Amino acid sequence: MERGIITPAMEIVSEGNSISMKGGIPPEKCRYYALYWDKVVLTDSNIFGTGTSDELKILEGAGIVRKETARMNLSGTFDGSDLAKMHFQGLAEIATDLTNKNPGQWAIHQSGDQLTIPAGMSAELVTADFELTRCLPVPKSDVPLDRLLEFKLKRADELAALRGTLDDLYLEISKSADIPRSKNVHIQRLEQAISDLDKVAQQSWGERLLASRKVSLDLNYGSITNGAITAGVVGASFSNPIVAIAAGTAHALASSLKFEVSISNQLESPHGKQLDLSYLSSIKNEDIAN
Repeated sequence: MERGIITPAMEIVSEGNSISMKGGIPPEKCRYYALYWDKVVLTDSNIFGTGTSDELKILEGAGIVRKETARMNLSGTFDGSDLAKMHFQGLAEIATDLTNKNPGQWAIHQSGDQLTIPAGMSAELVTADFELTRCLPVPKSDVPLDRLLEFKLKRADELAALRGTLDDLYLEISKSADIPRSKNVHIQRLEQAISDLDKVAQQSWGERLLASRKVSLDLNYGSITNGAITAGVVGASFSNPIVAIAAGTAHALASSLKFEVSISNQLESPHGKQLDLSYLSSIKNEDIAN
């Protein structure tokens, strides 16, 4: 099954009665999305619409990216805060429709350190927040997209190995009664998968960026009616540095895994139907030898 993310086409921040817009998807994030997911749905609304850049058009042509626009009913007088709420409502409605139609295929992905979901469409859930810090290689913005697409096709085995390892790890976390310990049995596989991917990335791109990824896992996935995981485990945490990943010839990739059980606001529609509820990511430059 193909896997995809649903992400806003433009970052909008609501501050009181005013709003600020931070532009479209940066080139580095565009490459990150295209490399690590099969499909990307960009969402906007008729309130705050977005155009399509030349790079996004290339990814549209490759069948990776498409855009969906929420059509909201505008009548009356609104301030900036009202418009932002309607916009976010529309984005959440698109995500809800997609996750209801194909559970397990889609997860929402946003920027920043927390999700923005309308109150009427969110729920407080007990989640396992699993973070990979500065682990995932991403081509810099000057790497042409045709080279990235060629890499994605040529290195499909390495990408599939990483995805499969993470999926196994997520599933083990969700079903284990001893959640922190469950991570240890897969750590060597994950180290190797990231190391293998980084080696071929170095061969293809040379200098590269490193992405951090945080995924919120539904701890009641598959057992929502049984209440298998409750708020009693909130606060459990575990972290362990990955030290075996080789980046370049002499440098170790300073990366880490962090795990925490928390209560977080998530889109309600995927609850109990799929394991990965949402993603947050950041991308930073690192000193990596060529």
